[in-house]
Amino acid sequence: MEHLARAKAPRSRIYHLMAEGMAFKVTIALRASRVEKWIGDVKRDFLDAATTKCVGLDCKFTDPREGDQRAAVLQLSMASETLVFQICYDDEVPQVLKEFLQDGNIRFCGAAIGNDVKMMSPYGIHITYAYDLQKILPNPTNKSTPSLYDLANCTIGTNLEKKKMKK
Repeated sequence: MEHLARAKAPRSRIYHLMAEGMAFKVTIALRASRVEKWIGDVKRDFLDAATTKCVGLDCKFTDPREGDQRAAVLQLSMASETLVFQICYDDEVPQVLKEFLQDGNIRFCGAAIGNDVKMMSPYGIHITYAYDLQKILPNPTNKSTPSLYDLANCTIGTNLEKKKMKK
């Protein structure tokens, strides 16, 4: 019996999505070079000309039942561009990413972002200006703590729904 070598999965992918009549470009990256390119493109195309520089930030974490919990995925969003960086698979966090997240001219916004900031520190990432939208924006729901979806839907007038994760 002959064993065929399987091709490795691509280290990054780019998706173009439509939602609520808006076009989004989502870059999924495993390599530092793709992260560096995304940061360079976003700075050039959006941030350099912006008077107020805001980037959405979210993290997904490893399962705490499987050992030390840490950030597994870092998601950054700016305008119609989103980066999903599988940080736990990279040998080294790109210096460009560290510098970007420490840029004192950029506000990083998210929901319950304090935990995200804490979980990034083992990677040598220290986010300088993090803003918790749940504490800044008025609560548009009857929930005690609105989700980022709730805040976004109310603020920009969309009806986005969070996809349920399959277990």
